[in-house]
Amino acid sequence: MKIQTGRTFRAYLAAATVLAGGAVLLPAPATAQVTTGSIRGQVTAADGAGAAGAQVTARSTGTNQTWRATSVADGRYTLTGLRPGTYEVTATIGDQTASETVVIGIGQATSLDLAVGAEVAAAGVDDSGGEIVVTGTRLTETRTSEVATNVSQEQIRVLPQTDRNFLSFAALAPGVRYNDSETGKGIQSGASTASQVNVFIDGVSLKNKLREGGIAGQQNSRGNPFGQLAVQEFRILTQNYKAEYEQAGSAIVTAITKSGTNEFHGEAFGQYTGKGLSQKSYLDVRNNRAEPEFERKQYGVSLGGPIVKDKLFFFLAYEGNDQNRAFNVDSSGDVDSVNEFQRFSGRQLSEFEGTFVSPFRSDFYFGKLTLTPDERNTIDLSFSRRQETDVQGFGGNTAYDYAENKRNKVDTYLFKWTHSADSFTNEFSANLVDYVFNPTSLNPGLPGFEYSGVILYGGRDSTRRETQLSHTLRNDFTYTGLEGHAFKLGARVEITDIDFDNQNLIQPRYIFRREPQNNLNFSFPAEARLGLGSGLVQGSNTQVGLYVQDDWDVTERLQFNLGVRWDYETNGFNNEYRTPASAAAALRALPSTRYFDPENYITDGNDRSPFAGAIAPRFGFSYDLFGDRSTVIFGGAGRYYDRNNFNNTVDELSRTINPVGVFRFSTDGAPRGGLPTIVWNPSYLTKEGLLALRASAAGAGNPELFAVKNDAKPPVNDQISLGVRQRIGIFQASVTGSYQRGRNGYTNLFATRNNFIRQANGTIVPVPAGEGGCCNTAPLAQYGYANALIGYDGLDTRYKALFVTVDKPYSESSGWGINIAYTLSKGEQNGGDLFSLDQITPDDYGWRPRNGDERHRLVFSGIVDLPFGVQFSTLTTLGSGEAFRVTDETNGADSGFNAFTARYPQKNCIGGVFAYCEVNLSLAKKVKLFGNHEVEAGVDLLNAFNNKNFAGFDDSFNNTIDPNTGNVVNTLDPARIGRDLLTLPRRVQFRMGYRF
Repeated sequence: MKIQTGRTFRAYLAAATVLAGGAVLLPAPATAQVTTGSIRGQVTAADGAGAAGAQVTARSTGTNQTWRATSVADGRYTLTGLRPGTYEVTATIGDQTASETVVIGIGQATSLDLAVGAEVAAAGVDDSGGEIVVTGTRLTETRTSEVATNVSQEQIRVLPQTDRNFLSFAALAPGVRYNDSETGKGIQSGASTASQVNVFIDGVSLKNKLREGGIAGQQNSRGNPFGQLAVQEFRILTQNYKAEYEQAGSAIVTAITKSGTNEFHGEAFGQYTGKGLSQKSYLDVRNNRAEPEFERKQYGVSLGGPIVKDKLFFFLAYEGNDQNRAFNVDSSGDVDSVNEFQRFSGRQLSEFEGTFVSPFRSDFYFGKLTLTPDERNTIDLSFSRRQETDVQGFGGNTAYDYAENKRNKVDTYLFKWTHSADSFTNEFSANLVDYVFNPTSLNPGLPGFEYSGVILYGGRDSTRRETQLSHTLRNDFTYTGLEGHAFKLGARVEITDIDFDNQNLIQPRYIFRREPQNNLNFSFPAEARLGLGSGLVQGSNTQVGLYVQDDWDVTERLQFNLGVRWDYETNGFNNEYRTPASAAAALRALPSTRYFDPENYITDGNDRSPFAGAIAPRFGFSYDLFGDRSTVIFGGAGRYYDRNNFNNTVDELSRTINPVGVFRFSTDGAPRGGLPTIVWNPSYLTKEGLLALRASAAGAGNPELFAVKNDAKPPVNDQISLGVRQRIGIFQASVTGSYQRGRNGYTNLFATRNNFIRQANGTIVPVPAGEGGCCNTAPLAQYGYANALIGYDGLDTRYKALFVTVDKPYSESSGWGINIAYTLSKGEQNGGDLFSLDQITPDDYGWRPRNGDERHRLVFSGIVDLPFGVQFSTLTTLGSGEAFRVTDETNGADSGFNAFTARYPQKNCIGGVFAYCEVNLSLAKKVKLFGNHEVEAGVDLLNAFNNKNFAGFDDSFNNTIDPNTGNVVNTLDPARIGRDLLTLPRRVQFRMGYRF
């Protein structure tokens, strides 16, 4: 791996010196609540008055480590830096004590009042000896301004799920959607893209800085980001999270891993489902196809315990995931298109169609050491590795021989030191994330042939090796010595090195289209693309983040959360790039327009200053209306900066080192869609023929020019929320109003357009310069470019939502628990995605429902203990259906402007109320053996009612729009039945487990 080693080492050493030195010399940098929780409350004496000077301790029942605090004048106290787990919390006044055994969740700011010397009348409470002990209480979080949902170990272990991806439970939070497609997993929140989420494991950010996946290793992967067996619990923050969180414009997931304790604990599991346990898919039945191969085996073991009692602990885990899926190659081409393909290509469609197996193999390893030398210090050292292979990228109109093996490897290393004192907690961590994404073509020596709407076959056009090596130092400090305040401040430095070895289009790709209006048919390709170079693209980026936060108890009822964060990147937009002379001349030859100033896209390496304005103020409040935490009003507003993926801007450099020649063909050599063409000759149907054409004909195979905006800004999301939490008997309910406005999303535009628009009937209508159809390329050809695409920070989103939750956590004493999350929302966007070429600028698109917008979504989960040691659970999701885009390409893909609209699938479940229904059920029988040993046998019924949740409606089928009715005209799916399914058909899954 080629990286700028010296530069990285020097920067890393400097950062280490600053942060480590700060930990010793400064009054202490901050324990962020990224992985730890806190308890705040009041100690009262026998007369009910607040007790000053009471000693409060929280002892971990697993490790015997103790946290301490002293109550202030009115009896209030704060314990911070508590790792999720069970604690015995004790308040002492003289020789009297009050104690409760409680469970603290990850990141929770909980409340616990202790009455020393008070009489106790509650059942199950022992007050002998003047000591009050209550067991089994899980503290609920009421006085927080954050919009957050905690997922417990019980929910992770018991609720039914398809693939042991702990992120699937993120859907328990309103406003969050889990993508459970056949070839990709991930989460998305609000109207933001999946790339704007962030996942922290023990405080280590798994941000994907390469591509759009959001989470390292999740780009088009059906694997799991982290082994579920190693996850203790996690927290989903969807809005108003505090200043210690970074690099996210939407949801944040923060998880903590399991640790060893003073007792040995282990677990082993295995689960299986396959073709014989699965219903035949509706689409396979409808299309008279054989039921495809399907098998999934998952298994794993874990063990944790003491090495030295009360001092040193270990935890180890392994998970395997073996899957054989099969996908149908089943062309959507109409009869005329298929016949024309077979006539001109000399191939039969039946050569490519059929069912083909897609094997997936994944292994996950995790190890952790925890040292608690005394009650003040905790040191963690951990390592994880996730590695997988996955043959995918075929199915539908794509032949198996066009597939690739998506190889992933993600390694994480973590050192964390937490020091706790009576009035402060300091946390220092150093981590490394080594992510390698290496998709490899199964047939790298073959050209690719794409017959639009019929079949794509041959060799995939590229083999890539992309690496992300991130070193991070972080120091966080919490100070509680000032009455009524919990001050947090922290610093973070990350140095990321990226290698981007993209052997792009080493074999040509030919694209055939049937467009009578453009004199195109399948007798010759409309276009060919061929890589004209090869080289390694490297990048290095240093990111700095600083924050300060104050959780201020203004009164006993009112709390303010005041914070501000500042982030800075040295190389967020390919800052040191130097525009080649030919590219600069070509850009200057283009006219300036309302959206394009050539000089703003030309740099000598000094014209792109790092963006220093990423200042993000955050404010939150909570008000306990009656002082008993039964009714709490909360809300907040804040700004949240994310970052651009390397992939967004890499083309500017990559296309210089690895240019891609674009050859457009026609019968007469006349321009098409404003772009020049070459008269077709069969000799061009080879790589050698295209290279000869490029050498002999001026302008043939010229590459596209990509340019990045010099003053581009990182994406930012402004959020505001207001809600109320209400305790209703044993239930905790909340209603929250949410508004989010995203700006500065990155996209690409045509740099130059014609000064006319060609209508469908051929009429030419003049328009102002730069406002017409694509593209006026004449000024570019003389400098060796086929076209110019410019980066533009103009993608915007907006999101309005109402979140409703009802929770009653499961406990062994009650034997049941339920969670309900309902979302009423509207998500909109302008523009397209990474390319917004259908209109002049994103704003010219206007606002429309974004792909994936869903107005109603209801998620219900529940756990119930039944007689004879049987436990029932369910995870049910109901949705009104996600929006999909319909594009009118009746004038051809090169027509300049394309009209589009949003449509929603038909509501075909629960009497036409919902378009998406998935009901997962589980029954498990537990048997106790040899004391604390437990064997469990379970059966899951997934998609119990075999609901058909359709997908694949989008504009890949050239859906057209009838101008008279405005309705979609699509002979394939007139009833809005998509080509794909979001969920697998009904299936049974068996599982066995053993714990001690």
